[in-house]
Amino acid sequence: MLIRASAFSALLLAACGGATVSSSPTPTDTAAAVTPAASATAHASSGSAWTVTSASKATVKVREQLVSVSLPSDAVLTASGAAGTFELNADGTFSSDSKITFDLTTLSSDQRDRDNFVKQDTLGVRQFPTATFVPTKVTGLTLPMPASGSFTFTLAGNLTLHGTTKDVTFDVTAKRDGSSLTATATNNPTWKFADFGMRAPSVPFRVVSVVDEIRLSVDLVATGPTS
Repeated sequence: MLIRASAFSALLLAACGGATVSSSPTPTDTAAAVTPAASATAHASSGSAWTVTSASKATVKVREQLVSVSLPSDAVLTASGAAGTFELNADGTFSSDSKITFDLTTLSSDQRDRDNFVKQDTLGVRQFPTATFVPTKVTGLTLPMPASGSFTFTLAGNLTLHGTTKDVTFDVTAKRDGSSLTATATNNPTWKFADFGMRAPSVPFRVVSVVDEIRLSVDLVATGPTS
């Protein structure tokens, strides 16, 4: 459960010569000169940063069986209040300050009682009011990203929820039109409540059962460079 946003900037290293000295560089000198340049090239970014807009949303689905309903159905809760930026490097990694957050106090569904129970009892939003995703790596995406087109790729990162941080992966479908980027990221694999130190909701006389599986999709809207 769809995805601050991405930038691409180039970093160049140059060396300037001084007075001529008749000596040959040692293997150690050569390694010292090459290693920083190689490292800089591997982590060079490709342009500018992407900024997450408030149009983004995160949707959580959990299968439940209510007392008053004969068949199970999905409880669908949506959070807004997105903020953040991310910067994608040329090697598919992200800049260290890339981060996306959602305000969990905005979480809502079609049942106010359910919303209050999930926010206060399950998520503990008074103590943990935000969910934070720090992207670390994309795979399957052509870089630098073309200025327009549709893309599918895998996104890995660290999600902090309910005070617990877990390595997670998302399947992503995205579309870019110049400075506009939209994407839907779906968690794969799905998560259990215990993965984030939570218990599956249990409400006697209202909820018969809840499947211990969290399905999250993030609909991300971001603005950034035109090319």
